[in-house]
Parts: sequence; C-alpha cells; structure tokens
Amino acid sequence: MKIYLNKADAIYDLHKHGFTNDFHLAGNDLLCIQENLVIRMGEFVIVEYHRIEGSIVFGIVALHHNIKGILLSHRKLDSKDMSPLLVKKLSELSIAETE
Repeated sequence: MKIYLNKADAIYDLHKHGFTNDFHLAGNDLLCIQENLVIRMGEFVIVEYHRIEGSIVFGIVALHHNIKGILLSHRKLDSKDMSPLLVKKLSELSIAETE
C-alpha cells in the first residue's frame, strides 16, 4: 500500500484511479453525493484505506451501481466511536488481504 504524506495527495491519487464520487456515512448506509443515491451495507466494499493526519481516507466500490468513490472519516481506526459499519467493512478487507 502506498504511503501518503497528506490527505490531498491520497485523494488526488484515488481520483486518478477512478474514485471520483464523494461518499458520506448516513447511519449504516453510504450516501453518494453526486448521484444522490443511498448505498446499503451489502452493496459496497472498501478496497483500500489510508491513515493520514488523524483521519482515514477510504477507497470504496459499489459494484451494483458502478460507482467508485471516496469516504473521508475523521475517526481513528482504533476509536471506540468509529462507525460499526466501517469496522465491519474493514474487517472484511483484512480477511480478504490474508487469503
């Protein structure tokens, strides 16, 4: 995984790789801002993430909707107040990386 010095560099690189939509966490779902579309938990995967400056930049793919985008979280991975949805999705990513 590439190491970035700041969030802007990570976001720029993700944009170059087709992650062009912006996601916001809405409860247990993601909201795709550009498409004004709610994406349910089972409809997306986190394909990469980067810890930078106290935040996490996620590269997300919603295959059924043909959407690639970015979610920016200001919580740390070890934070107790991090969304259970993101914790579950990250555990799925970790399992896939070890297989």
